[in-house]
Amino acid sequence: MKQTELYAEVLDYLGKVANESGNFSNDMLTNIRNQNIKLQDSEIYIRHQLQDNGSSQDIFEKELQKIVGENLFDGNKLDTGRYFIATGVRLTYGVAASGTSRGLVDYGNNLPVGLLNGQIIQKMDSNIVMDLPIKAIADAIHTDKYKYPFNKFILFRDNKTFNAEIRVPDGASLGLQAGEKGYIELRYIGFETSASKK
Repeated sequence: MKQTELYAEVLDYLGKVANESGNFSNDMLTNIRNQNIKLQDSEIYIRHQLQDNGSSQDIFEKELQKIVGENLFDGNKLDTGRYFIATGVRLTYGVAASGTSRGLVDYGNNLPVGLLNGQIIQKMDSNIVMDLPIKAIADAIHTDKYKYPFNKFILFRDNKTFNAEIRVPDGASLGLQAGEKGYIELRYIGFETSASKK
């Protein structure tokens, strides 16, 4: 799909969800209905140190702020007036010495088997918005060369609490050496919205 076609599809999607209760602030609703919306190509990610078996109860746990290299969400949410429409997702993995800043880890597409056979679940205010086998994401990255494209867009709304969990099979292990830790990057690809300046 060409980027211009995707842009038009996202604008159409915004117009439809604007009619659903609670999706947008009043100002944002007015801008959408007046077609006064600007879409900016964007990607947001969060990087996280995994448990030794590859699992994580909540990737967003204890996140307090936006930190370049570590978390491009506003902590565990998006600030007032910030909306993100995700059109795809990617998940990458890296290994580094324990204590390494997650912003300095080299993330790549090669995932250990235990993690590859796991599941990732994204929630927004306790509502599941994505529940995917990690292998499906990894396979799509190798095919598409970058992302797993969603069949349905995900709207990340402002002031909603985000939670993402990684579940792995019993007995899974990252196969780490002594002193090493495994890290993942969960990255959403899509558009951020703002009002157009006329």
